[in-house]
Amino acid sequence: MPPKEAIEPIRLDNLSPQQLLDLRSSLNNEIQRLGEGAQALARAANTFSSSKKAVEQLAASKTGQSIMLPLTSSLYVSGEVDDVEKVLVDIGTGYYVEMATADAANYYDRRIKTLHENVGTVQTTLRDRQNALMQVQAILQEKIAAQAAATSHP
Repeated sequence: MPPKEAIEPIRLDNLSPQQLLDLRSSLNNEIQRLGEGAQALARAANTFSSSKKAVEQLAASKTGQSIMLPLTSSLYVSGEVDDVEKVLVDIGTGYYVEMATADAANYYDRRIKTLHENVGTVQTTLRDRQNALMQVQAILQEKIAAQAAATSHP
């Protein structure tokens, strides 16, 4: 495999004001997408936490015990616990796997841990992009001030 060429960083002070404006717009869009991504990951972690809690509550119940089963987020029907040892776990894309309640709780723990790690990675990238945006903004303001000074003092 041939060696990869080193990518030189772009010197912001060599960019024109229009290029800086374009870069600022691009960074703003990326920051918005990263923020939305971090929120989506956090929501997914909360969903898995709720699922884990439900599995743990089911494991603590007894066969024949009355429970309220959620059909939607606001509609419940009464039912009875039939099996407290096994649950069906949605592992994604419409696939379900039967697991023991302890295994299901461990599965949710692993998923929650992975999601929290991913949130941390996204937040680190988000901070990097915000710092880059501040640098671009500062240099853009300097260039605009220099242009204004040059046009007002011929």
